[in-house]
Amino acid sequence: MKVICGFTIPITKYGLPPSVDNLLKVIKEVGDAGFDALEMEIETGNREYAERWDEVIARSKEQKVRVPSIMCVAYEMFSLDPAVQKASAAEFERICGMIQAMGAKLATLCFYLPPELIPEERTALYRGGPPVEVKIPDGFKWSTFRNVVIRQLSRCADAAARRKLDFAVELRAGDFLSSADGLIGIFEACRRKNMGVVFDVAHIHATKEYLEMGILKFGKKYLKLIHLSDNDGTQAYHNVPGKGNINFPKVIGMLKQVGYKGNLVVDISGVPRIMSEAVKMKRMLEDLIEQA
Repeated sequence: MKVICGFTIPITKYGLPPSVDNLLKVIKEVGDAGFDALEMEIETGNREYAERWDEVIARSKEQKVRVPSIMCVAYEMFSLDPAVQKASAAEFERICGMIQAMGAKLATLCFYLPPELIPEERTALYRGGPPVEVKIPDGFKWSTFRNVVIRQLSRCADAAARRKLDFAVELRAGDFLSSADGLIGIFEACRRKNMGVVFDVAHIHATKEYLEMGILKFGKKYLKLIHLSDNDGTQAYHNVPGKGNINFPKVIGMLKQVGYKGNLVVDISGVPRIMSEAVKMKRMLEDLIEQA
């Protein structure tokens, strides 16, 4: 297992999304801090990233900071409008081309709420959190929407496969699908060999899933990437270890038990002195890996 830097660090330092100039700056900062890899994100419609992607690739090579995975931020992927679904899937495929050009091997996605289900007056329990409630349109049926999800995820997995990429969906508290068993059912319906999960312990802890049990449920077959941060289980806060009650030695031990050999992402967010905190967390995780 290898510890890498999460994109929550540049987001905390420079906002969402960081400009390309700030992204170029943070790649150097990440390398100088001792990380040799950085997870990234690309938001659909962000033409600045597309137009200057060669600069980002060059800076990554120059600083010897590899990029193993990139999240596609596609807020309309699961829209109820078939035309929007198709356009969003096409945009995902375009971003897969950028991911391949970077040399990354994993494209990821989240279960963002369809825009039609978000109330006009959006309220949240905490800054950046999911809406407190959803707006269910007339005629909405879960069984019909589930088929939309299966179709869209299959499109994304196929687009990734055409670029020789793995594809994973992050399981997050507050999204329209946020249970391990529910996601495994979707995987089984999609039947795509390159499909798996981004196992975010902060989000899964907030859904009240036992982390060790969740790791066993997904197993080596579906675990594609691990996001690590801490909280007390009440909300999906992404705190530094020790600011919650997640048992990191047990998590690392269980990952080793199921044969996971991929990346562990330092995924803390919104904390003071975030780069120095990320470095401390990196050292802690590397010690746990050695001891497990």
